[in-house]
Amino acid sequence: MYGKIALEEAWAIPENFKAYDISQLAPRGVIGGDLIANLLDVHGTRLAQMNENGVDMMVLSLSSPGPQGVTDPYEAAELARLANDRLAAEVARNPARFAGLASVSMHDPVQAGEELRRCFGTTGFVGAIINDYQSAGEDKNTMLFLDRSECDAFWRVAEELDCPVYVHPREATPLIQEQMWKDRPWLAYSALGYAHRVGMHVLGIVTAGVLDRFRKLKIVIGHMGEHIPYDLYRIDHKLNRARFPNMPMAKDRLVRDYFGTQLFITTSGHFSTPALLCAMQEIGAGSIMFAIDYPFESIPNGCTLAETMRYASLQDFAIMDWRRRGHENVALGALA
Repeated sequence: MYGKIALEEAWAIPENFKAYDISQLAPRGVIGGDLIANLLDVHGTRLAQMNENGVDMMVLSLSSPGPQGVTDPYEAAELARLANDRLAAEVARNPARFAGLASVSMHDPVQAGEELRRCFGTTGFVGAIINDYQSAGEDKNTMLFLDRSECDAFWRVAEELDCPVYVHPREATPLIQEQMWKDRPWLAYSALGYAHRVGMHVLGIVTAGVLDRFRKLKIVIGHMGEHIPYDLYRIDHKLNRARFPNMPMAKDRLVRDYFGTQLFITTSGHFSTPALLCAMQEIGAGSIMFAIDYPFESIPNGCTLAETMRYASLQDFAIMDWRRRGHENVALGALA
């Protein structure tokens, strides 16, 4: 199946590795061959594999944690600006095949909004990416979350620019790593930790009323929704207004109600057909978009999921809608 637009595809610059040594994720060769080389590459192996697997476009974003891993506000903002400038240059070399998500530092939401405006004043950017919480403090244990009231200054700009914001995972703080994951490191990242942290964060944004204050704002989460679609009944059932009367989320809405208009998920790194069918039933095909999570995941494996869906006869109506969103629309502009 051709016409695939992949929405969560990592890319890097050498300066990004100063905040987080990506090589510690796994020994060389375990994740996609030479992980660092694949992150730095755009127009070589990456593009060749896109051609081989029918991927028309990749939306590139700076690999996690990006500016969120930098505790100094000035240095975090400078890393975002540097990465955005270099990403714009890479996209400009082949704008028919690549687009970008802008990086921002969330130490100062006003400054983050200004950087977003700067990026959207150029061509090639179709959204923004924020890697979970913003690290702060000398010990890196302070977490700045996106549901704090100061972030309304950023959300307002994102809504005004019609800029979808991708909330992506990152590693835990040193303190949480020590207390929760030290004795079970195999669960700390993609297997469990990422989904737990991003799921909490996104639900925090929703229940804080952010999407009610900014009705045109759109938030995207990867990895088949970081467990949220499959827990929706229990989430909505347990957000009891009698128990939590001061919860800021609109009193006439459930979390489920935001999917398809303000909340969206992608298939990045989660290539299970049964899981996709479940997500379709829970949140609707119009809430789901295609992504691979290259180079942390295999392009052929990701594309196999899309190909498999052509033959799922019970979901023909949903598949047609899903394929239309991935084929006809221009990357994250499809959410407009």
